[in-house]
Amino acid sequence: MPMPRILIDARALADSTSGGVNRVAKLWILDQIKDANPKDCHCVTTGSKPSVEVADFCAKNNLNYLHIKIPNKLWTILCYFNFTSLILIAEKKLKSPIDLLLLPNLAYTGALYRPYRILVHDLSFIIEPHWFNLRRRLWHKFVNAQERIKNADQIDCVSNQTKSDTIKLLNIPNDQCKIFQFDPKIEATYDVRRATFDAIPDWFPKSTTRFVLLLGGSDPRKNIKTALKAISFYNIQNPQNHLVPVVLGGQVKYNLNELNISCIQAPGFINDAELIWLYQKSTVLLYPSWYEGFGLPLHEASQFNTPIIASSAGALSETAPPNTILCHPAKIHEWVGALEITQSRTLRDVPLC
Repeated sequence: MPMPRILIDARALADSTSGGVNRVAKLWILDQIKDANPKDCHCVTTGSKPSVEVADFCAKNNLNYLHIKIPNKLWTILCYFNFTSLILIAEKKLKSPIDLLLLPNLAYTGALYRPYRILVHDLSFIIEPHWFNLRRRLWHKFVNAQERIKNADQIDCVSNQTKSDTIKLLNIPNDQCKIFQFDPKIEATYDVRRATFDAIPDWFPKSTTRFVLLLGGSDPRKNIKTALKAISFYNIQNPQNHLVPVVLGGQVKYNLNELNISCIQAPGFINDAELIWLYQKSTVLLYPSWYEGFGLPLHEASQFNTPIIASSAGALSETAPPNTILCHPAKIHEWVGALEITQSRTLRDVPLC
């Protein structure tokens, strides 16, 4: 029996800033093709130029790499009006039909007239659309996200919570959804453990000795306002153990003067080596998200023995690593109390270099 020819939409891998989505997508792809012949597996991307990251992934795993040289904005228009599709162009270039398409994340693909499987990371775009700006809400509408998920031949979800949300919100039969089981500790080492960074990042103030790590500065879903308020109250109560918030993932949109706090804003993108340094030197990671499908950063931080305080919402109560302190995302006093606990264990200035 001939091996199936598999097309992999690898554009989720091309965005190195997408964090957990990028990392989990790689694991899912490798799981889906584990019984296939690598020569029959083709990663595909679109855009003005090929992706170095996807090329490296393909080389490492002996996969083929097919790049469609069409600018992504033009590609979006062509797909929206059904002038083209990933499958159509791939089959023309490969001169043979595709048996299966793998979608590790939602994207503009054009018509899907071959069997396909999809990985669902979360359904936050359905649960609370206001977490997304107008552009992203329109994107979810035009990409026809709900129908793309519902019509998949197989739907894989990253957690029980995501599976439950998918079945409930999209009215999908239970047997159509599966949970993608993966070891987050292994995944967290995928890039991070290979990097080393002993020097203080150029953008980090060398006078800062005690800091708290926050993720998702510009993302309303990440709810860092709760974390900032908690740190502010903690500092008032513990002036001798002042904590400075370090914010990753976009510019903070709140008025910090009203919150009676200042913070260190990381650049728009930091590399894995800098992320390691922050995990190692931070006194605690605060993760007060309103909703998460999995929460991979918690597992990355745990490998460096970073104390973690996380939201009890979404999948985090299911997926958070052991010893994580869980708090209600809207109850500031719980976060202040959790900070008291973690800081009583780490009342020392962490050497930064």
